[in-house]
Amino acid sequence: MTTTTTTQPALDVRPIARVSEMPFHAFDAKTFAHMLRVEPSALIDPFLGIDAFNMPECYFLPHPHGGMSAITLLFEDSPGGVRNRDSMGDDSHIEAGDLHWTQAGKGIIHEETPSEIGQAAVGLQIFVNMAKDKKYMDAAVFKVKRADMPKGRVDDATVVAVAGALPGTETRSPIDSDPRWATPVGLLDVTVDPNGQVRLPIPTDHNVFFIWHAGDLVVGEQTVSQPVSVLWAGATQSEVPFIQLQAGAAGLRGVVFHGKPLNEPVFPHGPFTGNTKQDIVNYIQAYQDGAMGALDPSFSRN
Repeated sequence: MTTTTTTQPALDVRPIARVSEMPFHAFDAKTFAHMLRVEPSALIDPFLGIDAFNMPECYFLPHPHGGMSAITLLFEDSPGGVRNRDSMGDDSHIEAGDLHWTQAGKGIIHEETPSEIGQAAVGLQIFVNMAKDKKYMDAAVFKVKRADMPKGRVDDATVVAVAGALPGTETRSPIDSDPRWATPVGLLDVTVDPNGQVRLPIPTDHNVFFIWHAGDLVVGEQTVSQPVSVLWAGATQSEVPFIQLQAGAAGLRGVVFHGKPLNEPVFPHGPFTGNTKQDIVNYIQAYQDGAMGALDPSFSRN
């Protein structure tokens, strides 16, 4: 792990465009998520959505993906881990703090279950689009252990570069060095000290938003202590390179997401994301024909 300390200059920051509660969705009696879906979707491009999940028991049987990436980032304080099996033969145990990036490309099938039944896996399921010229790549899986993610102090915060660069440095997450990684984005796990603040440099041509995990988020005169998303002025609306997070008395923990928009049509259909309806037809046909491989379930809901 690389540790770096930087202090950012007190420059103007991007204005906050939206603070939104993340709606609750129950998958079953015990498994649930707070979900981020944004309209228009261009505001968070190349991201498609985020699920802040709590999974204590098996729920997600084998299912396909195509044309996008399905990513698991477990919070460092997650009580349990995730077992992720896929049709390429990978069988991984994702531990607290780890990143597991399933880049579906032309298609893959995977299953997600708690590593230990009853020990809740708590984290983020992140959906990232792939560009038109990447949507039919061979599927690939990238894994980054927490200990290998660069970590540093920025202002009043500890920042971990889950993906992308550690702010103010050239030090990058290990995933950045893999040439197969099709949609480079930044994922920054940020912990702000009680009553502290942090300014983070974000490329001006990137969309950027924040997902709350714990603590108090101060926005103007309001203190937020619940699952919310914060969306800053978009890539086409601001030339200011900094965002700012302010913590309340309980401190603040969450993840900053940023990425350069693909600026392409988005045609979603369940687990598939195409540019056109024909892409969806292609993925469904590939799945039905067995071109995405096969994966027997490890459990039954019955």
